[in-house]
Amino acid sequence: MPLAVVTICAALWLFRLGWIAAHVDESALLDHYARLYVAETGASARLSDCVGRPGQGDGVRLVISCAAPDGGKRVYAIGRFGGLLEQIPAPGDASKT
Repeated sequence: MPLAVVTICAALWLFRLGWIAAHVDESALLDHYARLYVAETGASARLSDCVGRPGQGDGVRLVISCAAPDGGKRVYAIGRFGGLLEQIPAPGDASKT
């Protein structure tokens, strides 16, 4: 019985991860993190300040760069299932992050 419960829980967890991977696309991720950027930056920020590009290596699915109104930059590394891996200091902007 305990083995059956563990097996069912593992199957549900894997189904959930597969569902997320299949139904969360890059445009939805870009929209979500652009809204996060606007919430963090303030009223002068716009959703169109952000652009996305494919990630490279170690499970990075997407890298989203947002140009802040003050001239700074915010860069978000997005994982395989849509979670924030880290907020990367932008080149030349390490003191502002």
